[in-house]
Amino acid sequence: MGNDLKTVWSTKDLIMGGLAYTVMGILIVFLILIIIMAVIKAMAVISGERKPKKQNSPAQADTQSEVKMEASEEKKQDEGELIAVITAAIASMMGQTTSGLVVRSYKKIDGDAWNKAGRMDVLDNRL
Repeated sequence: MGNDLKTVWSTKDLIMGGLAYTVMGILIVFLILIIIMAVIKAMAVISGERKPKKQNSPAQADTQSEVKMEASEEKKQDEGELIAVITAAIASMMGQTTSGLVVRSYKKIDGDAWNKAGRMDVLDNRL
């Protein structure tokens, strides 16, 4: 009476069942991702999102010149920050304060030299 309801699962049946659930789960996930992608593209089309056309109106020319001026101001500020960082690094390496140091100019060099020096430093410290 109790043996009729009891089913015996073999290892092969368990593996095949697990693979079937795995494949079905993966298919469902990708199907949902495709649906989400289609909805996002449809929303872009419905909202009329397009690339703006280039127009050379006087108002845009003023805006562009303002943007260029802001960019040059930001570059000058970034350059000042870079000089401050360089000065602090030099002072740190020399073991003194920044009050006696002045960075008058700097020149950007090829990054390969720094990469090689860094690698050599790491290798020297490991050995």
